[in-house]
Amino acid sequence: MLEGLGALADDSSANQVSYLDAAKARELSKGDQKRIGSIGQPGSALIGYTPGPWGEALKVTQIDTAVDTKSAGRWEGSFDAAAITTSLKSNGYKQSGDGETWTDSGSKGMSFKISNDEISYTVHGDTSMAAVTPKDGASLADRKEYQRVAECLGDVYRADFLPLTSAKPVRLSALGQQAASAAKNTEILCLVAKDEATADRAAAKLRSVVADMSPTFDGTKVTVDKGDQPVVRAALARRDPAR
Repeated sequence: MLEGLGALADDSSANQVSYLDAAKARELSKGDQKRIGSIGQPGSALIGYTPGPWGEALKVTQIDTAVDTKSAGRWEGSFDAAAITTSLKSNGYKQSGDGETWTDSGSKGMSFKISNDEISYTVHGDTSMAAVTPKDGASLADRKEYQRVAECLGDVYRADFLPLTSAKPVRLSALGQQAASAAKNTEILCLVAKDEATADRAAAKLRSVVADMSPTFDGTKVTVDKGDQPVVRAALARRDPAR
């Protein structure tokens, strides 16, 4: 997950970020497609395009990992770069001065960098691709808050991060999905607090919600990892990960 977050510049912390191990999700869905459902799909709105600026040259099943925001992202997998760029060209995309970026000069303002194992993209006219070409030490993976949450989530096949809010008591939070099989999914909520007192209050609130919502959240474990950048963790094993 941290490797994926390393593809996004620190400026992306103002956005919701989703990470997906799509290959793992596909493997899990063989046991029960309905249980994995929409959480097994990349978070980018571009996936909803039919068929998209790449025509039929790109399929969701070719994506193995994805990290997305509403304005930028990176997909890793097995792609036919020649076919995709041919389709982009036929849809009006042109190469920029670096010879690697394909940009739509029309209203959508999308830009792509394509290779056989990686696709990076930006929207809203970011032809510099700065959002997906972070400077050394200036990616989301370099932020302590994202490191702490990633450590808390552990081996998840999907994680959805809310925007980083450095000025608020809860700095960063994310919901992760963890599963050894489609039959059982564990939802993990992790949040980074500004101090230990805030973390203790957040943990107490979560425990109160668990008690008030019984039996819905019965079995939820709420813990606090104190110290610098304290983290609150709540984990619940559920039968239906889409609930």
